[in-house]
Amino acid sequence: MLERLKIYIACEDVNMIWDERDVLAFDSMWNEGLSIEDIAKSFDRDADEIALLIMDRARRGLIKNRPNGVFGRRMPA
Repeated sequence: MLERLKIYIACEDVNMIWDERDVLAFDSMWNEGLSIEDIAKSFDRDADEIALLIMDRARRGLIKNRPNGVFGRRMPA
């Protein structure tokens, strides 16, 4: 009898589903240089979800590296 493996699913609690309009809005915010924290706040999402979108968009060549990377610039309080 084969032994069943215990499967671990990474980031199972992270929402990776995006509306296309939100993705385009993200691209704009990224290009404006907004920080990952400010982008997350604007979408009311966890910064980890934004980080995964950044990785996806960068791997596809749809966003470019920028000064200060994900930290970008902070919006005035």
